[in-house]
Amino acid sequence: MKQKHLKTIRIAVAAVMFVLFFGVGIGVSRLNAVLVTQFGPGLMSLTSAFFVDTLAAVVLIVLVTLLFGRIYCSVLCPLGILQDGIAFMAQRLKGKTHRRYRFMDTRPVKYGVFLFVLILGAAGVMLPLIALLPSSNFFTIVSNVFLRFFCTTDPKVGTPTYYCVNPPAAAFGFSLGVFLIVAALAAWRGRIYCNTLCPVGAVLSLIGRKPLYRIALSQDMCVCCGMCEAACKGGAIDSKKKSVLAENCVMCFNCIPACKRGGVKLEKRPKMAAFSLSRRHFIGAAGGVVAGAGVAMIARKIENVLPSKPSHAPAMPPGAGNSKRFQEKCVGCGICIRECEGRVLAPAVGQYGLAGFMQPVMDYSRGSCVYTCNHCSNICPVNALLPLSLEEKQTTRVGIASVDANTCVGCGICASKCPANAITVIKQDGRGLASVSADHCIGCGACQNICPLPDAPAIQVSGVSEQIRVKKAEPRNEAENDEKKTDGEKADEGEKPADSEQSSAASSRPVAVPIPELCVGCGLCSEECPVSAITMVDGLPSVNADACVGCGLCSEACPAPDGPAIVVQG
Repeated sequence: MKQKHLKTIRIAVAAVMFVLFFGVGIGVSRLNAVLVTQFGPGLMSLTSAFFVDTLAAVVLIVLVTLLFGRIYCSVLCPLGILQDGIAFMAQRLKGKTHRRYRFMDTRPVKYGVFLFVLILGAAGVMLPLIALLPSSNFFTIVSNVFLRFFCTTDPKVGTPTYYCVNPPAAAFGFSLGVFLIVAALAAWRGRIYCNTLCPVGAVLSLIGRKPLYRIALSQDMCVCCGMCEAACKGGAIDSKKKSVLAENCVMCFNCIPACKRGGVKLEKRPKMAAFSLSRRHFIGAAGGVVAGAGVAMIARKIENVLPSKPSHAPAMPPGAGNSKRFQEKCVGCGICIRECEGRVLAPAVGQYGLAGFMQPVMDYSRGSCVYTCNHCSNICPVNALLPLSLEEKQTTRVGIASVDANTCVGCGICASKCPANAITVIKQDGRGLASVSADHCIGCGACQNICPLPDAPAIQVSGVSEQIRVKKAEPRNEAENDEKKTDGEKADEGEKPADSEQSSAASSRPVAVPIPELCVGCGLCSEECPVSAITMVDGLPSVNADACVGCGLCSEACPAPDGPAIVVQG
């Protein structure tokens, strides 16, 4: 095979991988297996838990880098491939005289930034890593920026599907800002982001600084025309010195067909050169260490003077374990947010403080954690969320619900919707009141999300700093099951429907009763009813006693001048 075809092969492979990664970003779950190819998350994942496929992928990437240099950056890094596309379009828009790249030895900046990020990460400040890790950047850009404008809609309910993250304004602004910076750098100098700011690029540069096979300029055939240097988007070729800086070379193979004399080739390294650290490189690395330590201290001080966190502690996704571990491992890639069926996960803005910006948090105003879903804990590429089976997830407490006795109307909707059977309605001071079993509540938020009170939910969930396993509640008792049976079902089982008995039972519980002579026919009671038990018939409210839960919201909404035209009795 002629080496001039290497560029075409590389572009074809990169295009296929980009389509796969973009599919993951927009929510095609069947493609999630491709995430194992990401070196940065894989390396971080192995510090949390051991998985054979992750270890195999990391080892394979290291071996390929030792053999061929940073070819990973050109065919497996989604953000790198995105930069290539942006750089290509920018090159087409520039005049011919400006379509040139130039050699730049960026190693002092590259390793300085890497050590800066490493020190901050060790201190528990993950924000710089979140802002610079290429895979995290790519997926947050797709989820928070692209899907914000191209969001699919569920025709049944007319709301965005769970693939649409709809992030808070601060998270959207952050992701958009990262995209614009990456795009501007790519349009200016190709892969300068990869050779100055990318921590994965820095690690692979160290591994592949002397690869077995490398790009080299022929000392005899090279005439120093600069065509190969102008085509090198990594800024790795110094045509005047007829040399290639392997630490900056991303093995895109653009330089091989650019040389009309055939003076640029992929060849085997003649011998291993000794490692040397120049004064400039030492200063850059030392500067990164000092800056990282300084910023870590400043970040801690800033966090202490920030406004206090919300009264309800933030809840972490299932599988986080504890807050310290989660905030030190999570890189804010947003994949778990996109996978959330209940749409309850969102990028954190201030819930975890400054250090936890963009990490996923349970926002119960958006939705609730679906009882039969465990996608988030099984998709995390860095194992910040440890895998949970469905049974484990259903007994893992991510939060605890609490009831505001002053506002709860005892309607019982929260109890009927609680998947863990942790809520019951009790009598207190002559009225109904929701009561939460601390032994069984898992903090899924279904109760808070369904509470019909218009101003604020009477039951709210607070997060826990340590996720523990709780007891699984017993199924509803027989009396509750009997209440749910229809007359037909009871007849099939040989039970007598007993209309009089049912009427007596219905009258013993609170039910809304209209007062026609006071009604003005506005229909507000029907609109406010959380269980759709009230309909308007000939301008007057009609109550379905079997559906009514006696919450009293209809009576509160009634604007009749002579008093409520619908009251709760029983």
